[in-house]
Amino acid sequence: MSNTSGFSVSKPVALWNKPINADFKELFKSLGKGVINGVLGQWGEVAKDAVEATAALGLGSAPEEVAWLLIYRSLVEAIVSLIKGNQELLFEKPNESDLELLCDRLNHSLESIELRIDQDFFRRPKDLPILEAIKTAFADWLKYFSVNEAQALTISHRLPTYFVYALHEEWAKHPEKYACLKEELDTPFTQANEREQSWQRYLAWLQKQVEESMLLEAFGLKQVYVPLHAYYKQKIGGEKSEEFERRLREDEKYQRIVLDLETELEAWLEKGDRNDAIRVISGGPGSGKSSFAKIFAANQAEKGKTPVLFIPLHHFEPSDDLVEAVGKFVRDDGFLRHNPLDKDKADSSLLIIFDGLDELAMQGKIATETAQQFVREVERKVTWFNRSETCLQVLISGRELVVQANSSDFRQPQQILHILPYFVTEDERKNYIDNQNLLQQDQRQIWWQKYGNASGRRYDCLPKELNQDNLTEITAQPLLNYLVALSFDEQNKFPTDGNLNAIYANLLTAVYQRGWAGYQHPAIRGIEEKDFVRILEEIALASWHGDGRTTTVREIEAHCEHSSLKTLLDKFQESAKLGVTRLLTAFYFRESGVKEQEKTFEFTHKSFGEYLTAKRIVREVRLIHKKLKARQDDPDEGWDEREALKRWAILCGASPMDEYLFKFVADEMRLQNASDVGNWQQTLCHLIGFMLRHGMPMERLTPRPDFQEENRQARNAEEALLAVLNACARVTKTVSKIQWHTPEDFGIWISRLQGQRITTFADVFCLNCLSFLDLEGCVLVYKDFYKANLEGANLVWVNFEREDLADFNEDSDSNLLIP
Repeated sequence: MSNTSGFSVSKPVALWNKPINADFKELFKSLGKGVINGVLGQWGEVAKDAVEATAALGLGSAPEEVAWLLIYRSLVEAIVSLIKGNQELLFEKPNESDLELLCDRLNHSLESIELRIDQDFFRRPKDLPILEAIKTAFADWLKYFSVNEAQALTISHRLPTYFVYALHEEWAKHPEKYACLKEELDTPFTQANEREQSWQRYLAWLQKQVEESMLLEAFGLKQVYVPLHAYYKQKIGGEKSEEFERRLREDEKYQRIVLDLETELEAWLEKGDRNDAIRVISGGPGSGKSSFAKIFAANQAEKGKTPVLFIPLHHFEPSDDLVEAVGKFVRDDGFLRHNPLDKDKADSSLLIIFDGLDELAMQGKIATETAQQFVREVERKVTWFNRSETCLQVLISGRELVVQANSSDFRQPQQILHILPYFVTEDERKNYIDNQNLLQQDQRQIWWQKYGNASGRRYDCLPKELNQDNLTEITAQPLLNYLVALSFDEQNKFPTDGNLNAIYANLLTAVYQRGWAGYQHPAIRGIEEKDFVRILEEIALASWHGDGRTTTVREIEAHCEHSSLKTLLDKFQESAKLGVTRLLTAFYFRESGVKEQEKTFEFTHKSFGEYLTAKRIVREVRLIHKKLKARQDDPDEGWDEREALKRWAILCGASPMDEYLFKFVADEMRLQNASDVGNWQQTLCHLIGFMLRHGMPMERLTPRPDFQEENRQARNAEEALLAVLNACARVTKTVSKIQWHTPEDFGIWISRLQGQRITTFADVFCLNCLSFLDLEGCVLVYKDFYKANLEGANLVWVNFEREDLADFNEDSDSNLLIP
């Protein structure tokens, strides 16, 4: 077929006026009536008449008319999708006569638009001229429902990306309707085979993902994204033996070389070195890892040079064979019709982005072991695929601890890229080599300016109330900076003590007030803020007990039943039928798939769940103290120690606590009354002493697990007891006096909690929870306390014979006397 084949439509305006008038007027009227009548959950039905009306427009089978049908249906779907994602912003309901006048006016503005369709359209569908006119009309329609001008423009500017995705969807769903276009147009879009079409559709979806609404906002990630900076470590000095490196690595010097993260990775992708085909992004919670991964995937999809497959690892089931695991993910995902790693169908080049290495932690094995096996399987398959030329490149993101635990597998120069915050202070800049002067820029100012433009709040920089030294660490982190913006917008005040939990609590209040306080429907009038928070805590607990991030309605119901929250949950679910729950939970949850034939919901960010789980744990500590005291005062009231420990095992036995959850627990303790925390500290000391003498009462669990599972849950619950005790001690700064019944008690217990190190440098969580512990007279012969936190601990007459105390907290005030 000739490269110049195709058609160009440039018809007299009068000939096209009628269909355009009928189409768009009816479309805007249908959508408007949907808002007025409150049909918020059924947009597909609301727009159905407008879509189906095209069948009666008198359009024939000529290619230009069929193309117009494709365009119109795609536009309708794109507009409907945008309204569905922003329906909570449409709170004003004008009368229908005003709506009629509005639609006439909008339709008139589209009358003079000349429609041209040729093969350039299918190459660059975003450039369709009529899109600009419809964007303007759509923005005017949104403003009619009291969406402010900035929000209306932001939503309408997202239309082209949504339109391109809808175009691919419509073509894929009804190929028979548009078959004639293949004969007339010679473009990659129209001539693509089934495999190529599935890639085009998937890549359009990747671009749409970064345009979707963020947490009930009018804008998507793309509108407020700020390009991230990162650094890699470059060792200087002579080579050292591995043993010397292990012992003295703190004395080693590294150069931290600063770079632009996207520029660096694009250069790596372009170079395509088969011996350097894996890159790793490391960053803490909320540092922007996942946001960058999505933006990078979308940008590469738009460029179209290399197919890119984006895999969130919390939706991925790792196996011994990476090819099979990717194939299962692709089948479940539903976009691609083939496994891009299949040896018979493999693409000539492919970039896979695995987002969230730490998300593999909750799949039944120890976190480090699961991640390590996955990383090594990725390395094996990358080596095999690239044995003759570069066919596969892989980008992996993960939290710092899991990347650090696997660092021995990443030895290439610049292979691990550490994300930097939005702002690095002048003193901290001395620790970096920044030849491009990237760190001179305070990226917070750029973000707040983008946020102000996208939200209509007209910030041109970081507000002076937030530009304080004690908030720098918070506002410099992408996620926390955004949460600060949300709560600051709602309340115009902000906790300034730097406690992250105070920020999350502030946001919870802001969300509740934004979504519930003013809603007068009788079905939800009885749900108070404390009930709202309590239900969210139980959902977080259900997620922690599962895979750490997702849960199902059935699992939530089971947890609420156990915690006597059934009535409250029923009230909460009743509001869901009214379409209100989305308003409340969009800040925290999103639908994520199906598990055992039930829909699953996941936290939009893992740290939301960790914060709410920490609140739930502290709530239980308060309750346990209250019940034990009640039993002391009256033998017919409260709980005994066994009942308290059973409750604790149910709460903390299913999943192990880690450093990230512990930090939220410690910060939550800091927000409590100091006197209460001191009392809880004594209660936990007593419970641990009782537990060491009598064991965890796992026989009381119903149903009772088998022995191996019982032992695992007991160990998790015991470690959580130690961790929460330590969180209390860090607040009171007083020594925790546990009754050790024999000098060996602590050594035996810490060995059980510690287990076997998997790698030399791996941090052992329980060893970070030993500060302010009274260990006087304990026997700890040959124990491993490498990197233990013994700050403030009483170590008088501790038997440390042949002890490994390397790297224990040297700044501690431990009372240390070794015989």
